[in-house]
Amino acid sequence: MSEIPLEAIGGWLKDEDSRLDRTFRRLGDIPTDTLNREYIAYFEDYRHRYFNDRLLPGQGVEEILQALRQHGGTPRRWIDLSAGVTTLFWSIGVNRPDAVCACDLVPEALHVLAAFKAGSELPQCYRDALAITGKSESEFNRTRSMHWDFHVMDCLKPWTSPTERSGYDLITAIGCFGLARGPKDYEEAFAAAAKQLAPGGRLIGVDWIRSQTFIEKEGHDNSYLSSALTARCAWRAALTLLEASPVAIADDPYYDSLIVWAYGRGE
Repeated sequence: MSEIPLEAIGGWLKDEDSRLDRTFRRLGDIPTDTLNREYIAYFEDYRHRYFNDRLLPGQGVEEILQALRQHGGTPRRWIDLSAGVTTLFWSIGVNRPDAVCACDLVPEALHVLAAFKAGSELPQCYRDALAITGKSESEFNRTRSMHWDFHVMDCLKPWTSPTERSGYDLITAIGCFGLARGPKDYEEAFAAAAKQLAPGGRLIGVDWIRSQTFIEKEGHDNSYLSSALTARCAWRAALTLLEASPVAIADDPYYDSLIVWAYGRGE
């Protein structure tokens, strides 16, 4: 096993990716004592490093929350792909979901998310996001206190959920598809998600475009990302454009910009 860097920057165990078990599993079926303690420490570090202190302006968070509130509807079933430790934060932008499923390839990330969800901690950035969206703490706690499903699966490949046969009203891919190795893999991941949309459903995502510094540091070049690529994927899936907004990121050594996009399926 390669050494995990002490600085959790990307929230993605790239060097361990080829070693991870890609079979579908429910987090609750995995004994806690079999989880990798180094991985848990990595994701705890990531959560505290990036989703704890006050929100910084000019990072695109406001635009993402707005897109979720404006285009996400009021979903009966919401699934968050490559959730990592962030689904509870992005839930602030989602309007009263009736069911939530958080998915990630790394069970340790979901373990950290589930433990945080089960607690009562409310970091400053969550308070700031509530203020931005005008959502109350009671609304936030409604979603937090619900039963959630946690699924371990590869969100960049074709997938199905054995617990949901009729599709999802909202699928979010916030930082997910940009982890694909190139355009073809991105297109495969997008198509896999679009296939799981219910009639009238919404697919909302965010692609962070890495700086040259980050590309050289971690070795993952996602400069292929563009609004045109996402639009092509949506056209092939017969989805309708709701939003595609490039957003510049200010004063960040690791990311130059991001693209917030939203597409819908007809009834």
